[in-house]
Amino acid sequence: MAIGATIYKANLNLSNLNSHHYADYSLTVAKHPSESETRLMCRVVAFLHAAHEDLEFTKGISSAEEPDLWQRDLSGTIVHWIELGMPEEKRIRQACGRAEQVSIYTYHDNKADIWLEKNRSALTSNKKVKVYHIGVEGDGALEQLLIKAMDLGCIIEEDQMHLSDANRHVTVRITQSL
Repeated sequence: MAIGATIYKANLNLSNLNSHHYADYSLTVAKHPSESETRLMCRVVAFLHAAHEDLEFTKGISSAEEPDLWQRDLSGTIVHWIELGMPEEKRIRQACGRAEQVSIYTYHDNKADIWLEKNRSALTSNKKVKVYHIGVEGDGALEQLLIKAMDLGCIIEEDQMHLSDANRHVTVRITQSL
């Protein structure tokens, strides 16, 4: 018997001081059985960083045809395609062909640096692509915020994101690599 997805509910209160975007989001997030808790929380971080009223989680790693997040307009055109991790160059080209803007969020410190150097020329040649790195101080700090029903406050200022619940606070640094 196959293991199903684990469902999480997230109530997010966002204050993005960089873009002056202030909003509350009530989300349902599914964690694929092969997905780590770190990756799931990085998807939430990417959602908050790129927040827009039309941004939504997709089937993610369950579907090769969809990114982790996307923003579509009323006609179904993909405005913003968001990948998490270190996608292959072919996938990035496909995303650029389908979307107006493509963002990639990496989160493995050393591996991300190697991946970026390997793909730098292909990434810099396409003006649609932006690459960000999610860095968290302390092992497992981000995962401590993950519970079945999350109520998280988020303040973004410059390259820092402050995430907190009733008991914990985590500082996430999001740096633009390209």
